[in-house]
Amino acid sequence: MDSPLEIFIIIVAGFLSGFITTVASSGSAVTLPLLLFLGLPPAVAAGTNRMPMAISGAIATFTFVRAGKVEPVMATKIIIPALTGGIIGTLFIDPIPPKYLEWIIIGSIIIALILLLTSIKQTLQKTHEDPPRYRYRDAFYLFLVGLWVGLIFLDGATYLLMVFILSMRFVLAEANAYKNIVVFLVSAISLAILGINGDVNWAIGATMSIGGVLGGYVGAKFSLHELAKKWTYRMLVGIMVFELFHIFDLLYSGTLLSGVGMMKQ
Repeated sequence: MDSPLEIFIIIVAGFLSGFITTVASSGSAVTLPLLLFLGLPPAVAAGTNRMPMAISGAIATFTFVRAGKVEPVMATKIIIPALTGGIIGTLFIDPIPPKYLEWIIIGSIIIALILLLTSIKQTLQKTHEDPPRYRYRDAFYLFLVGLWVGLIFLDGATYLLMVFILSMRFVLAEANAYKNIVVFLVSAISLAILGINGDVNWAIGATMSIGGVLGGYVGAKFSLHELAKKWTYRMLVGIMVFELFHIFDLLYSGTLLSGVGMMKQ
């Protein structure tokens, strides 16, 4: 990270990542390939990638709270199972064999894409007549998604949206608010754990986070707009199609990342 151009590219990538994660889903689809291109080892790239996720999530959470989209009691109920799962998922990254993680991540993208194309499109574009609900099964769903976010992260925000909208009956703006709270907290805890293990390049992560702050703020503002219903769905589908092409290209070329590299996205 020596030239001004590299610094500029890193900041722009952070902005896009923060915006995409706040509005839709996996901003890691932008930042992780860039970190690898810059020459970071896979584990360090994955750990560093948590920093802009945490910071943009914090900015987005603050914006949603100020807009009155977060109810403290409901937020507490959501945070407890999701954060518990996130911590456990982060701690269990290393024991899983890389070959299993490679196929888990491919399967997760395919499943999420199928669900988007069949279930969530109409849901994102309507207002629920019934108020939001919180059941024991929702706590279990949140624990599982938190486990996923802590372990792999990829498309975890998509799964959170599905739980909030399809099961808990939140409208999109509220679902995005609670989604970003979970992303922020799990990313922050994971960053701390991975940082202790030496898997974070703090200089690059901080530079990328400069863009992530602005991206998270702009994304949160956009999420409150009526147009977000249409564009959130389009961005979700586009991101996951891109991820599938990228991963299958890596498989075909025999360079699919192993271990904690791509999996910590």
